[in-house]
Amino acid sequence: MNGFFEAMRAKGFSNCTTASVRKLTCPDCGFQFSLVYARAVACQGCSEACRGCPKVRCARCDNEFFLDRSPDVEDKIQERTLADHICRIVNDHHESKGIEIANR
Repeated sequence: MNGFFEAMRAKGFSNCTTASVRKLTCPDCGFQFSLVYARAVACQGCSEACRGCPKVRCARCDNEFFLDRSPDVEDKIQERTLADHICRIVNDHHESKGIEIANR
């Protein structure tokens, strides 16, 4: 189920990078998805997605829940670190497309 996550971890990728591809499960509908997928699909139009948002949105049912449901997040500091990491990925993608977004 998390084979890609395990392969990345074995190759020495950072904890934040591997956590961003680990599967999350929506508590409402059971849909499984990664944080990267959620930010690219469900959170795409939300201005908070590129400002370190500590939440994730299900692409199937639109339910929003906190990142602390991830097995890689044990406290608020790790939650913020992961949110900031995925924020940088989203911002880098936007910059590569010529889209300017003010970050906090």
